[in-house]
This record gives sequence, structure tokens and C-alpha cells, in this order.
Amino acid sequence: MKNGFTIVEVLVATAIFVLAIGLVFNIYVLAQKFYQRGETEAELLQNGRITLERISRDIRQAAEMVTALPQTPDSLLSPPPSAIEFQDGHQPSPYDSLGSDYYYIRYYLATSTGPGEMHRQYRVYCFDDCSVCATYYRWNDTRIQDGETVVAHACNLEDYVVGEYFSDIKFWGAGLVNISISLTRFNYPVNLKSAVSGRNL
Repeated sequence: MKNGFTIVEVLVATAIFVLAIGLVFNIYVLAQKFYQRGETEAELLQNGRITLERISRDIRQAAEMVTALPQTPDSLLSPPPSAIEFQDGHQPSPYDSLGSDYYYIRYYLATSTGPGEMHRQYRVYCFDDCSVCATYYRWNDTRIQDGETVVAHACNLEDYVVGEYFSDIKFWGAGLVNISISLTRFNYPVNLKSAVSGRNL
């Protein structure tokens, strides 16, 4: 009658146990990687979708396009810009008390402030210093001052982040404004495209 296991039986049982634990651990790690990737992609898609929706809504109601856009995204002579500016077609609340007829919105990609942050600026154009400016002009207005032609300059009323994790954004097209964005986080890329028709452009 046997009172225990032989060395071979113990070694075989230990080897099977270690293999089973290793397999379970590998499955767990793989599941966590897929979960993290899914979470990251969902976050990037949501972030990109919200930003595209906001830019599209503003472009739809734009009164005039300030940024010159190329016809195609692969133009060598005029590559698509990573910023866009246009005259706001909305009611300028809370800045309607300024009395300007011209308010402008600018979207741009800032990589120096964080991991590719998309900013939205709300601005007016003046000839005077921004701190004392009381009369506002169109973006391309000029005047003669001391014998020289002076162009109106931008004064930002707001500048805030509307999206994160952007690695690239491009605008192109005439009439129909095409937008292509790329977002990246933890080396997971997401690319989105949209086309917007401005009602007043």
C-alpha cells in the first residue's frame, strides 16, 4: 500500500499546475490589453466625434471663410491647413454688448500645450491695441496710418480646449469643407473624416 506520491508524479502534477497558472495569467493579460485598447479607441472616437460635430456646426452657420482652403488634400503647392478661421454666423452671446458686426471663430491644433489639443478661439479684429479696442472691423480691413497700410489684427476673446489626443487635422475644399482628423493615445490611432456644407458660404 502506497502512502504518498512518487517524485515523478509530484513533478508531473507541479508542471501541469504551473502550465495551467501560466495559461490563465496569459489569458488575463491578453484580455486586459484588448479591454484597454477598446476603452482607448472608444475614448478617441468619442473625443473625435464631439470635436467634429462642434466644428461642423460652426462651419454650417459661418458667414464668411477667412482661411484659404485648397481644393484637394494632396495639393503640393497649397497643402491643407491645420487651422481654420471663419466669420461666426451665430448670435455673439455673451459678447453682443461689444457692438461688433464681425465675430470670428478659429480652430487650431496646439501641440505645445499638451498631447495635441484642439483649441477654439473666439475673436474680433481691431486696429488699436486689444486692451483698449472699442471699434471692430472685418478681418481683411485696412487703413492708412502714418503713410503705411495697416491691416486689422486679431484680439482673442476666448481660447479654450475642445478636444484632446489630436495628432493631425486637415481642412480642404470649396463650398463643401472637408475635415480629416487623426487621434492617437497609447499608440492606438483613430482616423475620422467629415464633410460640411456651409449654408452661407
